[in-house]
Amino acid sequence: MPTLQFKNCRQINAENYKKLSKIQLEQMAISATLGFGGEYTTAEHFLEQTGDGDINEAVVELWDVVATENPEKVLYECWVYLADTANVFFVGTTKDTQAAMCQWSFDDHTADGSNAELCDDLQDAFDKKDK
Repeated sequence: MPTLQFKNCRQINAENYKKLSKIQLEQMAISATLGFGGEYTTAEHFLEQTGDGDINEAVVELWDVVATENPEKVLYECWVYLADTANVFFVGTTKDTQAAMCQWSFDDHTADGSNAELCDDLQDAFDKKDK
């Protein structure tokens, strides 16, 4: 597994989220469902939930996750919200990696524990990311 880095943080809010790609908007809706347990279908739902019901109060971060050895190639897109929660997708897709952060810790959400190494690598990279 390559050494990972978090790069290119974008602050996403009610003013700029519509400029995201269709896939990223879908990732937001999926993140709302994964993070808040309801059946959410839009990016707006994600912002509403992270803004305590007010889309205008929400700010989430979208990070590119790259291999240190090849920082120009994005491997994953990571949505960080509520400061200590995150969902990670394979870049350019809505496929969840099943590696998610809750209370500052990346955990493996696979049934067989096959993402333990990815979670460890994401945790190391997240702890070292530029603020």
